[in-house]
Amino acid sequence: MGHRIKVCTFNVRNDNLIPDLTTEMIKKNYHKLLIDYRIDILCTQELIESTMQVIRDNFSNYHILGDYRYGKGRLVKKIKTLKKYNESNAIITHFPVVDTKTYSLPWLPRSIKEIYNGIFKYRSLTPRIITLSNLKIGEEEIVVINTHLDCHIESIKNSQLKKVEKILRKQKKPIILTGDFNTDKGDPIFTRFIALLNQMGLKRVEYNQKTFAKSKEDVAIDHIFIPNTWKISKLEAIKDPELEHYSDHYPICIEVEIG
Repeated sequence: MGHRIKVCTFNVRNDNLIPDLTTEMIKKNYHKLLIDYRIDILCTQELIESTMQVIRDNFSNYHILGDYRYGKGRLVKKIKTLKKYNESNAIITHFPVVDTKTYSLPWLPRSIKEIYNGIFKYRSLTPRIITLSNLKIGEEEIVVINTHLDCHIESIKNSQLKKVEKILRKQKKPIILTGDFNTDKGDPIFTRFIALLNQMGLKRVEYNQKTFAKSKEDVAIDHIFIPNTWKISKLEAIKDPELEHYSDHYPICIEVEIG
């Protein structure tokens, strides 16, 4: 008999972008996710240090795993803009942690045109990372990998997907891959990625409605991949009014039997 766990991917939205956000509101939001919805592994994108501290102070039974896109060096402390957008892809869980590592993804354009578009057209050219954690669930170890890909430049996104694939191929234990991929299954580069993962024994969880609340298209850009042999007993997008105020994405959750 395997273990039944609840896994969620959620772009929580950088708290600096949310007007009038208070510590009490943050506590309430994470209590809802971790306690009310009983999420065992919460894979976040855009989580910042000040929010992490609120979670540490109020949910001491949970580990918050992963480093930041700009690290923790002196430069971040001196430059306010870097600190404001020093986001992580943190994995939050109550399961025992074997180890955790944060990887950098390719993020610099290869042509002058892409550099120009990234800086001036999209006003977005930022480092992207992956958080990888080995967790112990009963007697079994699993690998949880969480990421947030570029949202504008296709060539960068393609390079990032290739790096994710390379990291996946090195793993020997069952894998859960989650994240805001900023693309849907209709995108040719993501279709190729899904097919490659199928060959590796991983399936995309088939949630096909919009996950970015403001999107005009009814497509998912937040995704979860799990081993082909795992059975999903529940799949849902949490559309909670309080969480909708907190983020512009929906948390995508599955309950799954592992092993």
